[in-house]
Amino acid sequence: MNFEYFTYYLNYIGTIFSGYPPIARVTFVMVLFLIVVTILAFTRLLVIGYQLNRTEKKKQKTANHFYDKLSFIIKNPSIYEKEEIQRLLEFNITSLKHWKSDYVTDVLLDVKSELMNAGQFNDLNYKNSLEALGLMGFWEKRIRNSGFDKRKEALLVIGEFDNGVNTGVLSKSTFHKNKDIRKAARDLYTNQDKYNPFRFMEENFDEEFTQLDKLRLHSTLIKRSRDGKLPNLLRWVNSSKSPKYIIFILREIGYFKQEEASEILTDLLDKHENRDIRVQMVETLGELGYFEGIPKLIDRYPMETTVVREAIIRTMAILPCQESLEFLVKNYKSTDDNNSKLNIARAISQHGIEGQQALETLKNEVSKTKKEAENMLLAQVTNEKNFTVAQYQTNGLFL
Repeated sequence: MNFEYFTYYLNYIGTIFSGYPPIARVTFVMVLFLIVVTILAFTRLLVIGYQLNRTEKKKQKTANHFYDKLSFIIKNPSIYEKEEIQRLLEFNITSLKHWKSDYVTDVLLDVKSELMNAGQFNDLNYKNSLEALGLMGFWEKRIRNSGFDKRKEALLVIGEFDNGVNTGVLSKSTFHKNKDIRKAARDLYTNQDKYNPFRFMEENFDEEFTQLDKLRLHSTLIKRSRDGKLPNLLRWVNSSKSPKYIIFILREIGYFKQEEASEILTDLLDKHENRDIRVQMVETLGELGYFEGIPKLIDRYPMETTVVREAIIRTMAILPCQESLEFLVKNYKSTDDNNSKLNIARAISQHGIEGQQALETLKNEVSKTKKEAENMLLAQVTNEKNFTVAQYQTNGLFL
């Protein structure tokens, strides 16, 4: 009976509108469609707003319950065992779903960050708190069983925990077909593993070595250097075939001042054909303050490309000695290109009093030849140096 009424009114409406022009019928359908879409969109907006509000309330409730208690436990010099922490937190594993581990994790990491910045961090109480809350198990389970996005998030969270890593849990992720998961897992492995942390550095870290990978690996190496002396990074220069990776390792050698690599680096200049690698080798020798390499750089200068020559000039500027100054002055006089002369003159100016005297001598020689462009060039370098000195003196510093 109800179906008959429905078909009747449907036919009735169809009959009414069949008499209208096509444009009117299309307009009516479009308006009706837009009304339905608007109602659905507004309803969805209300639902999302309600869900967000409920989530925020739950997060705030979790923070109110745990923050002060965790802060008291983790900064306390007394050592609390797992069971004591659970009593203090009024927490047990059966209530984990009620509090939701994601929210508890956020609170714990906030407390950790605040106390570390304040210098009140008790590492043992922090690790016992992790165990009492069962958070490591929760995030390791997510690594094993979740999809791409949640697995990547879990890898990053465990990295923030800084509480070691179960290499068995990571084993599949370190060779995952998804590059983001694979790289996050390898960085976590290098950061946290205690037995063979540099395993993936021997394999160029990853086939696609990006800028983000450099930042991650640099941060990891800094952490490792604080925990103990880094191995000689030069061994990964010899074993790698990726120019980007080799250049990164060379920069890290300079950053961590691994002076034991200096002598071998000068020998490697003869072996690498890639000019970008040679540029970085030269600059790294300067970072390491390897004055013994100056004769080698002087010998290579005539044979090198322009970019490597410029790197040698920059390195001579930060290795001030009589030999490097004489080299710069000699090349200034023998160079016709004004841009090269400017770079060399700037390098000479960084050689202290001797450099200033050399510049004055060059200015006197040039003034006799009436080379206006070169006179302006040397005057520019002198003014730059004077301006730099004035800035340092204004800040209460001395060159």
